[in-house]
Amino acid sequence: MINVFDVLTTEKSRVNFMKGLVYLSKSQEIFEGTNEISPEEMESLKGAMQTLNISQEERVNIEKLIYSTEINSDIEFDNIKQSLFFIREGIQICYVDGIYSQAEKDMIYRMGQKLGVSDYKIKQIEDWAFEGIQWAERGDNLIVMED
Repeated sequence: MINVFDVLTTEKSRVNFMKGLVYLSKSQEIFEGTNEISPEEMESLKGAMQTLNISQEERVNIEKLIYSTEINSDIEFDNIKQSLFFIREGIQICYVDGIYSQAEKDMIYRMGQKLGVSDYKIKQIEDWAFEGIQWAERGDNLIVMED
């Protein structure tokens, strides 16, 4: 299994990863019509910053992005591996509510295009994520059947 620190080897790459997560989170809230990140999601983002060993100065900058009314999708990574990792994690974030809407899918493909990730590779990652969701649901059903 790939360790995040094996892919995001510099603080710059981890900060850009967090900025991308903020962008995805804020975009999802707009799709849902709430226009704000929930307290639970905010805690999740803060936890991710801590896990990624983001410096306090950069945490403050990222939190400013979270509370900003602007949405910035200008994200860059040092290499294709980092871009693929971000797209993979982004797709999983989009699937977290059990729905991968067309708007979310379009956003992922646009970001992939900006990051140099082919549509074919994004489709492979989407298929993998969907298989994982189905696998988890089958496992849940095994437990539910015992009620």
